[in-house]
Amino acid sequence: MRTLRQPRRSTSLLALLALGACGGGAGGSSAKSPDAKSGDGARPAEPHIGDLALAKGGLAALGGAGNREQEPTPSAVLDTFRLDLVEPKARVKVDGVLGEWPARVSAHTVVKGAAEGATFAAALQYDDAKIYVAGEVTEKRLVRTTSYGDGEDHASLLLAFPSGGTFVTYEIGLFAGKEGDVPGVVRFVSGGRGEVPGAKIVEAPSPGGYTFEAVIPWSTFPEARTVRVGLRGAARYYDAEGSAVRAILATGPGGADAPASMPYVPTETEQSIIEGLLIPKQLSQTPRAEVFADVGGDAMKERVAVYDRYFTICGPSYRGGKEFFFRDLSADLVSLDARDVTGRGKDDLLVRRRFKVPGKADATREWFEVWSLTKGDEPVTLFAHEIAVTSGARRIANAVHVAPKEIDVAIEPATNWEASTYSEPQSTDVDPILLPWGGVKSQTFRFEAGKFAKSKEISQTPTAAAAATSTRTDGPGAPVTPEAQAPPTPIVRKGTDLSKQIWDQYKSDKGLPSDTKPRFDLEVHVAGDARPERVLLVGRELVVFGPGFRGGTQYATLTLQQFADPGDVLDVTARDLTGDGAADLVVRGKRHVPAPGGGDPVDMEAMFVYEVKGAQITRIFAIETAREQNGKRVQGLVQFVPARGGKSFEIDVRPGTAKGWTDKTFPWREDKPGGSVEPLLLPWGTTGSLRYTYNGTAYATK
Repeated sequence: MRTLRQPRRSTSLLALLALGACGGGAGGSSAKSPDAKSGDGARPAEPHIGDLALAKGGLAALGGAGNREQEPTPSAVLDTFRLDLVEPKARVKVDGVLGEWPARVSAHTVVKGAAEGATFAAALQYDDAKIYVAGEVTEKRLVRTTSYGDGEDHASLLLAFPSGGTFVTYEIGLFAGKEGDVPGVVRFVSGGRGEVPGAKIVEAPSPGGYTFEAVIPWSTFPEARTVRVGLRGAARYYDAEGSAVRAILATGPGGADAPASMPYVPTETEQSIIEGLLIPKQLSQTPRAEVFADVGGDAMKERVAVYDRYFTICGPSYRGGKEFFFRDLSADLVSLDARDVTGRGKDDLLVRRRFKVPGKADATREWFEVWSLTKGDEPVTLFAHEIAVTSGARRIANAVHVAPKEIDVAIEPATNWEASTYSEPQSTDVDPILLPWGGVKSQTFRFEAGKFAKSKEISQTPTAAAAATSTRTDGPGAPVTPEAQAPPTPIVRKGTDLSKQIWDQYKSDKGLPSDTKPRFDLEVHVAGDARPERVLLVGRELVVFGPGFRGGTQYATLTLQQFADPGDVLDVTARDLTGDGAADLVVRGKRHVPAPGGGDPVDMEAMFVYEVKGAQITRIFAIETAREQNGKRVQGLVQFVPARGGKSFEIDVRPGTAKGWTDKTFPWREDKPGGSVEPLLLPWGTTGSLRYTYNGTAYATK
């Protein structure tokens, strides 16, 4: 699976792209108002660019792609046992020769005895159907019979799958063959189950010993049908003498009797988290909390884990099994759970966070939230309620009961607080805490129409002194919205027959069939009055119209000329990034660009952000986030974080990970920020991070 290196070039790929200013244009009208212009009339078009794309992240955060540079060097030894993804165009040739394999991990852990003169190293790879094992053994004599037991020289693979708070562990014996004498066999070590169906092992001689390759179907492990993340494991080598095991070497501690003691065996997407988030931020690789749940996509479970204050999602099929999502909680995690509370057949996330109150060392607020992947691969908040207020030894807390499609919040007795002494400001960011002396005893929220809405409220007689309780939300002592709390996002609904006449007029102006369907269809407020507009992507053209937009009689369009084919536009979403109460449009896509000086085309991914002002659709930000060629890839990290003290977002950009390229083999020079399209930050580059802020007209570096 070694990929050929491209000759190093100094040419900047972005420098070859004509990147002019971009804007929006107004289209035709259904009422033929005097200022209406034909949809075919002249209007600004999006400039022709060559790259860009948000690494499948989004507004709350962006995950990085999960690949790293690893030149195959058979003699090299790593100290991390892991599962490397076999690229779709690559293939493992199972012939016992390890020339195309990544470096192996040495078995330094002595489980038993002393392996005199014997050494062992192993590596793992995987694809959708199989696990591949490579082993490298140095030993003078191979002890093999036909009993396939511990009294023979052999290797084994230990894998532990998370299941219900514990692990289900398997040990698969890997018995290399002895030419002309004993065939190689892959067997279950315990349980009397014999050979592993569909598995095989092939060995080859090497100086001082032998090497082998083995194939084990994922179907060998029943748990692998839904769980392929959070695995723990090790490879072992059993050195036999006579009919007994003289020594056992392993790539790590633990075993079938102590699976939790075995180290993690990270898959490609988990390696992305380690290399793209944990290592750069110097965080522990052991999560504070984790759950395995089917939160989106297919039936495969995702691993939802919190490292320090960073919330992450990854999985074997989530974002192609290479990328991950992360979000800075900007708070301490109190608890994390997963269950289906919306009735959609997928798990939702129950998150409890504790925020520190600025200026008060011993004061905190706690929120209970329901996050869900109902609108893609980014968790959105479906419910948020303040449930605890603490100041030193004084505390008020609410009880929360969660049932399918229903959440109850009720008062509980206060600790060291009463109505006459309580003067804390009331939260306006989420539903405020219910006070024991207030007029509401409990509230019930019901999940309907895609959100939790209050369906029932039980009142009580408030304590007289409760009237003195402060509801002040500004001035000294007022709570500050935590940095990670996103401002309210305009509601996005699937398109309806809103302004049908204008839609019909647009199709007529463009000569489109009457049954033309847009690829993306959103109903969301982007401009004009508070009524929602309809935002469509038709071919490569964005179209905006609505009853409160341009008098309800005209549409605006923007042609995305940077994309050669409509299919290159990967996603269109809407979020209020600038904090003006209207949604901005986020377009993600891919462009195929000829390589400078010839060679295979380069796939460049990017994200564009557009603002709708008046009759114009104007680009306010663009950034390249990934570049790929012949299986080699550099992936950046981008996350949208709320600006301090405001309701707009800032954009945090950092280097991500690389696979197949290093600083010495990457064929383009490092681009500097400040152009029409912000550059992809390289893992080996001189720029460690960038922060972009909306300045009223566009996003620019701080």
